[in-house]
Amino acid sequence: GGADGVGADRAPSWRLALAIEPSSWPSSAMLHARQLLHAVQGVNARAAAWGALGAAGLAVAWSRARSEDKMPDAIPPGATERHRIVVVGGGSAGISVAAQLLRKLGSANADLAIVEPADFHYYRPHFTTTAAGLVPYGHAFRPMARVMPRGARWIKAAALHFDPEHNVLVLENGARVEYDFLVVATGMRMDMMQIKGLEAALEGDCGVSTIWDYRWVRKVWAGIRNMDHGVALFTQPRKGRGCGGAPQKIMWLADDYWRTKTLVRDNVEVEFVTGRDALFPVPKYAEALAEIGVERGVAVSYNLELVEIDGPNRIATFEDQHGKRSSRHYDFLHVTPHMGPPAVIANSPLADSKSGFVDVNQYTLQHPRFSNVFALGDSANVPTSRTIAAITAQAPVLVQNLIINLQEEGHPASTSQLARYDGYTSSPILTKRGGLILAEFRYDGVVKETFPYFFDQSKEVSILYILQTGFFPWAYWNLMLTGRWYGPRGLFEPRIKFVDTWAMP
Repeated sequence: GGADGVGADRAPSWRLALAIEPSSWPSSAMLHARQLLHAVQGVNARAAAWGALGAAGLAVAWSRARSEDKMPDAIPPGATERHRIVVVGGGSAGISVAAQLLRKLGSANADLAIVEPADFHYYRPHFTTTAAGLVPYGHAFRPMARVMPRGARWIKAAALHFDPEHNVLVLENGARVEYDFLVVATGMRMDMMQIKGLEAALEGDCGVSTIWDYRWVRKVWAGIRNMDHGVALFTQPRKGRGCGGAPQKIMWLADDYWRTKTLVRDNVEVEFVTGRDALFPVPKYAEALAEIGVERGVAVSYNLELVEIDGPNRIATFEDQHGKRSSRHYDFLHVTPHMGPPAVIANSPLADSKSGFVDVNQYTLQHPRFSNVFALGDSANVPTSRTIAAITAQAPVLVQNLIINLQEEGHPASTSQLARYDGYTSSPILTKRGGLILAEFRYDGVVKETFPYFFDQSKEVSILYILQTGFFPWAYWNLMLTGRWYGPRGLFEPRIKFVDTWAMP
């Protein structure tokens, strides 16, 4: 792979697919065709060429230029303004649910504001593919102004304090935003301090990197490219409800790179060290991943938590579930840091006292005490893996339930009226260039697959790899963030299942 993170090996038919691109195609179509070509390196060349042309054709049909980027608004310090719906957070969850609400209610009826201080919006699955050299660095983010939904008011400020008793959100400059309905989608916060020496090791030349912060993504790729011998450790903390496969995706892709590109795998000892007792929370996929590990000579250590890094001496210290510590040398160390709720959530009346995330009913996504407050994505305390796929299933349920409550004009809707989220989530586990295991499940780890009649999703499938690295990024930017993408159902809005009152806790 080249220094820009794009693999250099391409079949002639892939070049042909690009060579015959009409010059009149939109620039976005050209970009996504090229993205798909980068994604399918190592996959059947003919399928790659047709797939690229098909994706470019879809881009021509669906891409829509924005006449102008959404400009942020500022509220003067100490001022107060009111909106019918306020969404806190401009990440995947906040933008997609805001777009769906605006599509259903219209901008005037929704009177919707999004509170988000960031300048850029990130597509986090590309953190892994960028770090593995599959996607150029710049493909993982876009200006926040470009993804803000039409009809929304963008308040470019950070939330400082929630006052749900009075339906007020206080901003960092002391301004107040009053609301009728509140949607919390603030995401998670990385807690680097729980691993002693981690921040200093990331800053220094200590062989330590992580895909979880975009500042260090290129450092991961540099470490993988430059590795020619030694010990490569990849870690996963004991607790956390992020994507279950994310901590190991980068390991499988690094292993594949050393095996097939630089041919140094025989000189590299690869080990995955997890604080958990299985490679994945669902046995079907855990067993499949364990088999791949045995086939590829990847060692796995269970129930070991990374607690300290001595960067200058390249020593990692781990602790087992009984408190016993052990240390080992590394040459390359990829760390998955601890994650938790942002302080503004954990210290608010909205928080669940145990986890610190927003307390919601796991089926309706509605707060149990404040009926006009909803939450989804990483900030909600639902017991499922926090992924983009989970958001695609949560968003239409939340939208439906918020609108039902809005129509009740101040009277909370009864449980039997509300739509039900079943805990669906998905973790696409990239296991090599051209191979992907698609783990899909709902609450309690019950398997809920999209393609069970076509292939075994616990096996490495090339077409799923092409979709994940080529088509899904395009669908994210052009469909999900505009309120038109519903995960496994694609463009078709799901038929809402209403809550069975007997199944409620």
